[in-house]
Amino acid sequence: MKRQYLLIVGLIILFSSCTDKYNNHKAIVLREKRESPKEESKEEKVDNTLLKVNQVANEKEIQKIKGYIQRRKWQMQHIKEGVFVESLLEGKGKTITSNSIVTINCKIELLDGTKVFDSKIDGAKVIDLKSEQDVVGLVYVLNGLKEKTKLRAVVPSFLAFGLKGDGDRIPKRSSLVYEIEIKEVK
Repeated sequence: MKRQYLLIVGLIILFSSCTDKYNNHKAIVLREKRESPKEESKEEKVDNTLLKVNQVANEKEIQKIKGYIQRRKWQMQHIKEGVFVESLLEGKGKTITSNSIVTINCKIELLDGTKVFDSKIDGAKVIDLKSEQDVVGLVYVLNGLKEKTKLRAVVPSFLAFGLKGDGDRIPKRSSLVYEIEIKEVK
């Protein structure tokens, strides 16, 4: 009796382990694929390395901007992708859309205080929001605002002139500090 009992228990254990093995085969194969490291091509390795380096550089730049804002005790909102904005005067008039052409008076300087543009000296800037490619961060800032609005904004380099600068006044990898007055919206 004891021998039959042990034989039955042994068969049950053997049977249950076999069925588990075969019933879970697909799950085991999927887990093995997921856990096994995928071989990357040389291009993928370079791309991934560059991506990580840029992410670290961008995060450091955002921290630098936050420190700049904090030292000046500005009350800025982080609106998108590292762009910071502070409203100085609410405007009344036409609202800026993604298809608007906007005329602004502005002062632009670097985080170190170097002035790079002043509408009093250089004239008003006209920005076509649907085709602006150099300073994408400025499009984020202006979209949805109204005529006669005054504001301050800080745009990180990766949403401004990036790695190359503007080839004139703005050096490479420069965050830009704007003081903007929206004059006209078309």
